[in-house]
Amino acid sequence: MKKTNRWTSNLHWRREGQQSRSTRTQNALLDAAETLILKQGIEATSVADIAKRAKTSVGSVYHHFKDKQALLYALYHRMMEDYAQISQDAVEPARWEGATIRDILGSFVSFSLASTKDRREYKAAALVVATAHPELRKHHLEIQSAMYGGLLELLLQRRDEIGHDAPAAAASFVLDQLGAMLRARLDPVLRPTQLDRRPDAAFAADAMQFVETTLHLKPSTGD
Repeated sequence: MKKTNRWTSNLHWRREGQQSRSTRTQNALLDAAETLILKQGIEATSVADIAKRAKTSVGSVYHHFKDKQALLYALYHRMMEDYAQISQDAVEPARWEGATIRDILGSFVSFSLASTKDRREYKAAALVVATAHPELRKHHLEIQSAMYGGLLELLLQRRDEIGHDAPAAAASFVLDQLGAMLRARLDPVLRPTQLDRRPDAAFAADAMQFVETTLHLKPSTGD
């Protein structure tokens, strides 16, 4: 039975409620674009391909989107709206009341690994679009930076758990390196690395060993 994480169990991607017929059609087109972009790339994916995949007409595509670029931007922004909201929710101080640094970073790593498998195409295709359009990539990095800033603040609120003589610098380094490791493992834009070939449990265990060692974390009450 899969163990529920008490800290992140109510964090979810893409909360879908009741949708109008128009919204359902738009989402079907975006879903089709996601699949095709990952399969054959942006340039090779035509509006006709998207319409065929979504089982609708080319005219329907242009009814909902001005052109292919508008559709790609909509695909990106659909994911980024969720990313911005989930990032904000994830670093809300009240969520982590009573949590240790081990709890926070262990949950961060576990959630990042698990959530990538939840609608992978949804997130991966948006990152491919962002890579092709630098102005969008900048927006993504701004959201990511805000989330890491929130995580850093959570860690420094618990600086008494850190044995390193420069807790702020050590915590910043740990977050930078965890982010780099997760991107190397999960980011579809990057080439495969050795990090993406190991089981999630082994990756998470080694990541937390790195955290423990770098921060010189003090033993918790339960250790």
